[in-house]
Amino acid sequence: MLDTGQIALNREALMLFRQGLAAASSLDYEQAVAYYDRVLDIQTDCYEVWYERGLALESCGDYIEAIASYDRALSLKPRPSSACEIWHERGNAFHYGVGDYTQALACYDQALKLDPDHEQVWHNRGNLLLYGMSLPEDAIACYDRTLAINPEYDLGWRNRGNALADLRCYDAAIASYDRALALKPGDPVCWEARSLAAGKSGLPYQQPTTSPIYTTGYGDQTFVEGDTDSNIVFASAHGIEAEISRTSLGQPLLIIEDDWGKREILLERDRYSIGRDPKSDICLHSQFVSRQHAILVRVNHANETVSYQITDGDSSGKPSTNGLMINGKKCRSTELQSEDAIVFGPKVQATFRMIPAGLMNFR
Repeated sequence: MLDTGQIALNREALMLFRQGLAAASSLDYEQAVAYYDRVLDIQTDCYEVWYERGLALESCGDYIEAIASYDRALSLKPRPSSACEIWHERGNAFHYGVGDYTQALACYDQALKLDPDHEQVWHNRGNLLLYGMSLPEDAIACYDRTLAINPEYDLGWRNRGNALADLRCYDAAIASYDRALALKPGDPVCWEARSLAAGKSGLPYQQPTTSPIYTTGYGDQTFVEGDTDSNIVFASAHGIEAEISRTSLGQPLLIIEDDWGKREILLERDRYSIGRDPKSDICLHSQFVSRQHAILVRVNHANETVSYQITDGDSSGKPSTNGLMINGKKCRSTELQSEDAIVFGPKVQATFRMIPAGLMNFR
């Protein structure tokens, strides 16, 4: 909640607003939106309500409507500290939800004009530059600003390591991972990233001196739960390169971004289940994803090209909690086109891509 002092709401509207906040704190975001809408039926000029409504809509996966709510909040001329938070969340909706990196970057920059020392804005800006725009050097500058503000931020050190590994500066990357692990020894993602960087550096694997809880390296196995015999390629957040076999008409690829970072999956089967359940063919790592969230089915065309149909829900037709958004719009089922952006929930998204024929390297 924005720290704005006394909120200018009458008694009934304030009561409804507090009920909305309580619903959001209980993760009942749809109910929270309903309460906020009732508040706005009474008073439309309270930017705090529009902001909280935007947060709840983001948590429901309705990023376009969330952005519209943030726009209404900004139109009401909030104080600078509040405007900074609104620009930040607006950027997150474009970044992690819609996948519009240009708009997200502009939002983060607006937020930093209002508060140049905002740790989370610098960190999310770094994530955007690294994972969204493949600009690791610029991302490192953002992570350095983050860590200058808060040297104890483990995710900042971990993502800085990912950016350095993307630049093949493996020794420096390992040093960043070690700083992250000193702060959070039980982070399996950081252990895996460090193990991969150590393997790339050509040096024997050594554990950092952090009294680790999690110490087992993965070696060459894929970092995707489910069937390990399938041709699934793991690309760490720092860009481990992989070879794609020759195909005559192009290869469908799904690029996943979730709590474990970024990975790329070659699509070859007739059908894939997608969800939080570890037994899913494509496991998504996020609390906001349903256990059985969606189904991918191969579509063979007469000209011998292939695509995939994505459908919300499980094999019995039961819909997921958050649904699907394709290119910023709610969608029950559609045949995917190359570069379609799929959002499963907050900070969980994928891009469908057709890799051109021939031997390719991808990141």
